[in-house]
Parts: sequence; C-alpha cells; structure tokens
Amino acid sequence: MKKLIFLIVIALVLSACNSNSSHAKELNDLEKKYNAHIGVYALNTKSGKEVKFNSDKRFAYASTSKAINSAILLEQVPYNKLNKKVHINKDDIVAYSPILEKYVGKDITLKELIEASMTYSDNTANNKIIKEIGGIKKVKQRLKELGDKVTNPVRYEIELNYYSPKSKKDTSTPAAFGKTLNKLIANGKLSKKNKNFLLDLMFNNKNGDTLIKDGVPKDYKVADKSGQAITYASRNDVAFVYPKGQSEPIVLVIFTNKDNKSDKPNDKLISETAKSVMKEF
Repeated sequence: MKKLIFLIVIALVLSACNSNSSHAKELNDLEKKYNAHIGVYALNTKSGKEVKFNSDKRFAYASTSKAINSAILLEQVPYNKLNKKVHINKDDIVAYSPILEKYVGKDITLKELIEASMTYSDNTANNKIIKEIGGIKKVKQRLKELGDKVTNPVRYEIELNYYSPKSKKDTSTPAAFGKTLNKLIANGKLSKKNKNFLLDLMFNNKNGDTLIKDGVPKDYKVADKSGQAITYASRNDVAFVYPKGQSEPIVLVIFTNKDNKSDKPNDKLISETAKSVMKEF
C-alpha cells in the first residue's frame, strides 16, 4: 500500500512538472518571438489549480487597476445609493476621458462613473472613483486588508501610466493582482447586485476584444479589464474567464512589457499567451 501511494504521488508530481514545463516553454518562446516580457497568474476558483509564469515579477498595472478601484467603491456604496451625484469641473478632466469630457460643469452619478471607467477606460472617471473612496491611501489600506502588500498605488491618472522599471510606483505582480481580484470580486464581500453590475460591465468592456477574449475558446465567457501604460510597451489584460458549463471563474492576469522605453505593444502577445495558459485548464 505504501509503495502504491508513493508511486501515485510521484506520478502526480511528474504530471505537474510536465504541465508546467509545457506552458513555460510556450511562454518562453512567445517572449522571444515578441522580444517581450510576460507575467501570468491564473487561478481556477473551482478546483484551486494555479498556473504561474514570472508571477512575482513587477509590471505596470495601468488601467487594469480600474477594476480594483471600482470594486472597492462598490464595497462601500450599496447598489441603491449609486445614484449619488458628483460634480465635474473643467480642471478634473485629464487625457483620454471620452465620457467625462462631456460632463464638464454637470453632475454625474457614481454608477455612471463606474460605467465610464470600466466600459470605456475613462481616466477622469477613475480619478473621481479613487477620490470617492477617500484617496489613494484608502485604496492602499484596503489592499493591505486583503493581504496585498505588493500592489503599490501612488499616482492618479494619467501619471500612473508612466512606468519605469527602476520604480515600484503603480506596479504589481501577476500573483498579487490576481489574488486580490479573487478576494475582492470573485469571492469578496460585494453584494450580489454590485458584483453582477461590475461583472456585466467587464463582459461588455469595449477595449478587450483583441486580448484574452481572442485567445480563449469562443464558447467561453470573458469579463475583462485591459490596460496600457505609455512607456515600455506595457500592455495588460485581467479577466474572469468562465469555461462552458462552469459557474466559478478562472481568474487570469496577463501583464507584458518590453525593454525599451519607446517600444510599442502587440495585442497578439496577450491573446497567444491566454491561449497557451488556458490549455492547462
């Protein structure tokens, strides 16, 4: 019996090693193909299985943080209170604010702020959400309460998108970010209405069709939030991926960048990475 148990354990270990080496080789090949760096963390919230690749390496999180900020605000505000209005001044408007630029001198509800931030990646909306939470310090405090001492919010939009590999400002690791997404959204304390509201916005994200969605099987459902920093070809996508027939999501974080400050990203890198990683599930 002991010998049988030993052989089963060895078989499982070898199976895991083969699986990890398989996706690791493919991702190493993708890094060479695109002359880029890839960071991945994936968690099947049903089985607990994880897939990692450079999961503890720091990357700029860019606009993927809008998912976290929106979720923190939704923890604080019940669904029936999201009609609270905030005023938008001309001085509030920053670059890439396709929705909020139409609200100068007007009021907008918290619900509309979250919709603008999550669906159109509106930068001014993200700033207003952070301020409604209580500022960057409050965001960081909530992250620490969730056990995330890695994700490091420091600046508002659009400055947070100026990434430097020499700085930890506005960076995270795929593992830290993915675990926070799980604790905050997939298995957090959001009310059912607020959780469904946020996930519906992520399902309808206007900026993610060429990223994770493009790399997973077509019958999978994907709720994602993309991000792109201004420097070092930083391009990201984070998602809750629902395989056909599965109600519990796979949390998938893909962060990428390159070595040169002026390099440009390629969305195919993320879609091909997603395709490789999803083979493990």
